[in-house]
Amino acid sequence: MKKVVMTLAVAGLFSLNSYSQDDANKVIDLFNQVVETAKSEDYASAIAKANEAYTIAKAVPEGTEEVKASLEKLIPQLYFGKAKKSLKELKFEEALTEFKQAAEEAKKFNNAELEKEAIESIPEVHLTQAQKLFENNDFEGAITAFDKALSIDTANAQAYLYKGASLLKLGKNEEAIAVLEKTVEIANATEKTSVANNATAQIVSIHTRAAAEAQKAKKWADVVSNAEKALSYKPEKTTQLLQLVDLGNLQQGAALVATNKTKACQFFKKVVNDAKLKETAAGLIKTTCN
Repeated sequence: MKKVVMTLAVAGLFSLNSYSQDDANKVIDLFNQVVETAKSEDYASAIAKANEAYTIAKAVPEGTEEVKASLEKLIPQLYFGKAKKSLKELKFEEALTEFKQAAEEAKKFNNAELEKEAIESIPEVHLTQAQKLFENNDFEGAITAFDKALSIDTANAQAYLYKGASLLKLGKNEEAIAVLEKTVEIANATEKTSVANNATAQIVSIHTRAAAEAQKAKKWADVVSNAEKALSYKPEKTTQLLQLVDLGNLQQGAALVATNKTKACQFFKKVVNDAKLKETAAGLIKTTCN
């Protein structure tokens, strides 16, 4: 995206040529004040002076043509600069209002590029606010802000990533996984490789922790299910997950030996990765499945 940069040095300060009307002089004086005021980022004063100068210039065309044309370029930039400053100062509500004003002013003065830039800055406000809420552990508030950003920019992979992380912080693992999977989809489509990798790592981590917790609770079907889901993302470190799959299948088979040998044998035959567990399963197959 090409960024619009506000330019204050507009052919230097103006001087009156062949006209000496008081109003024309005032327009030029106000314009010069606008330029100087904007340099100090006092955008409110600069905007007020610029609008006053433009109103007079429209009524006094002779001797103010060049200033009027420059004001038409500068006024939308002043509104945009004010909005950017508010965002930098984390004044989110002000920034939202000001970006909308900047877009309106840009449209009024036929500056399509700046209008587009202002409109596209609105989700950035929501995203920045959401990130600050996340940093302050207000995860519910962060999710609301991320949703606002996503309602405007549906392809914002970073917003999806942080929303997923927020849901995870709230213990909403299933919702987090769904959002993180969406993150991977959007990130891959928009070539945000690092975001996709981050989201994938979080998904793998969720399933790996769930498998470990299921192991402690001796919920062997859940162990296998979560370990296999983690493995489906092809993580770099798979040994632990493969061992969990084998352990889960072995334990499920062992639990069925007395009541359903056929089913038990099916589980034993799935144990193929861990050397020790595979040896144990082979022994059970020999004694149970013949």
